[in-house]
Amino acid sequence: MFRQEGTVVKNVDAIIPLFNCAPFIKHAIASVQNQDTPVNKIIVVNDGSTDIGPDIVFNMAANDKRILLLNGPNQGLSAARNKGIRASSAEFVAFLDADDTWEPEKITKELAVMSNGSYSFVHTQARAIDTTGQLIDIILYKTTPNACPSFDNIRLGIYPVVGSASSVLTRRELLFLAGLFDESQHFGGEDWDMWARLAQHGPAHLIDEPLTRIRIAPKSLQRSMSAETRARSRLHSRIIVARHWQDDEAFMRRHRQEARKDAWAVLRWLLLRPTELRQFYTFLHDHDEAAGRIIITDIADYATLIGRGLLQTATSIIRSPAECKRLWGRFMAERKA
Repeated sequence: MFRQEGTVVKNVDAIIPLFNCAPFIKHAIASVQNQDTPVNKIIVVNDGSTDIGPDIVFNMAANDKRILLLNGPNQGLSAARNKGIRASSAEFVAFLDADDTWEPEKITKELAVMSNGSYSFVHTQARAIDTTGQLIDIILYKTTPNACPSFDNIRLGIYPVVGSASSVLTRRELLFLAGLFDESQHFGGEDWDMWARLAQHGPAHLIDEPLTRIRIAPKSLQRSMSAETRARSRLHSRIIVARHWQDDEAFMRRHRQEARKDAWAVLRWLLLRPTELRQFYTFLHDHDEAAGRIIITDIADYATLIGRGLLQTATSIIRSPAECKRLWGRFMAERKA
């Protein structure tokens, strides 16, 4: 263990998946090197990069023996994280995406929280930065007001884990107990799935300080997605997360309520496309997972879901002209995309 000013500090390994992120990987590693509490190892997992990112890491490792570069073929983000977890040896593991960075005090403050053994993981508030590293002050990642980071709230998506992987620190042994990241999933909800399974072993904790910086590129996957695609991804993620607890009747009732909101977020883009409306009905009604099939019972229930969604939208427009303007602007933006 490291010692700092006479205090024993539990050691931490940092895991950084790397795929074609040469412009930013040096900054990510430097933010780990500059932590007030030194980390034990900086494990960079090269997931089949075709740029010079791995070379940059190799050169940095010559001057810092804590840096471990693991090379391999492209297998996806979850597989890269799992490879890093297996190569780790510290009591705690912290994740960092290759284009994100940490504030110097992040690890110190997270370890202080985790000294209370009841938490499954800790995460921090996060700010967005642009491709040059400058803060985008208008973007501050926030949790849902009054939603505590409990197991139920996390698995229902009521409590989003802000900063996602780049802000999370947890115990290594708990990751194995939870089953590691699901390498079969590539839907964008792998993180949510992991945090829910971790939270089954204890509540999470949010440090309400922006100790993580998330890089937002103009052409990033999230920004290039249409609203409909994001809605579909959200719904798919919810179903995959819920499948772990399909025998929990109380949870499934609440899951259905939240999933119907996500289903409407998809449906509103299909109202003028009858063929796709029918296809979406079939997708839900015949879903492989019970957590998907429970969303609607039959065609009448499907029609009810659409009707209620239309009513709620109309009500919000009537009550707020600004909402009408917002929805129209969003619709026109999607039409141009």
